[in-house]
Amino acid sequence: MKIGLALGGGAVYGFAHIGVLKVLERNGIRPDIIAGTSVGSLIGGIYASGVSIEKLEKIALDFNWFEIAGITIPKQGLVSIEKLEDFIEKHSRVRNIEDTKIKFSVATTNLLRGVEEVFEEGPMAPAIRASCSLPGIFNPTVFNDGIFVDGGVINNVPTDIVKKNGADFVMGVDITAKSKMDILKHKDIFNIVWKSWQIAIQENTSLRSYSEADIILMPDIKNVNPFDITKKRAIIEAGERAAEREISDILRKIKSKKSSWRHKIRKLFK
Repeated sequence: MKIGLALGGGAVYGFAHIGVLKVLERNGIRPDIIAGTSVGSLIGGIYASGVSIEKLEKIALDFNWFEIAGITIPKQGLVSIEKLEDFIEKHSRVRNIEDTKIKFSVATTNLLRGVEEVFEEGPMAPAIRASCSLPGIFNPTVFNDGIFVDGGVINNVPTDIVKKNGADFVMGVDITAKSKMDILKHKDIFNIVWKSWQIAIQENTSLRSYSEADIILMPDIKNVNPFDITKKRAIIEAGERAAEREISDILRKIKSKKSSWRHKIRKLFK
């Protein structure tokens, strides 16, 4: 039986994914299939490449924006994240998506074709950068004869991708569903664009992603600016709490699925 994990987008709220992974590992659960959108593809890709959760947490706690971002002339976005590719190549243990230790997929949005495009092979760094290119904030990514922006525009918690790739038990992590921030106190352009994006994607996410999942984890992240990296540890802990709340249910459902799966196999060979 294969376990699938879909990691959603949500700027620095993505540190919560590390907390979720820590709790899953503590309880003997390691996903066989991972799909990620935006920051979910960044965390998921490095983890899927074979980096330990301890090392991944250290990378996250040491992270600063200057490693991946630079101010640009605002023609396509306010910030360039070209350096994100160097960051990925520095920390990932593989260069190509098909070489990851855990089967891995990256959800992006192809502006030229107006569709979701999922990368499951080829260079990891530009695919993840494409998935992280939040429109209006970060410059789009141009490669593979396409212009790509954040995968969350179409599919922010890609549970359908892990299910399509053979997952028998599907977990999704929606890091924006319970995030709340006082927009009156944070009215800069970054947060206005972010809040507009969050409102636009949430209904689509609940309709598309939740129905494909056996369980959805929703970290409770309050009063954290989505671009503020000074609260990384608190966000990781929010992910841990969300997973701890549901871990008994996760283990019970996995056990039930395994029993059903074994029963089907036994019937097949009778």
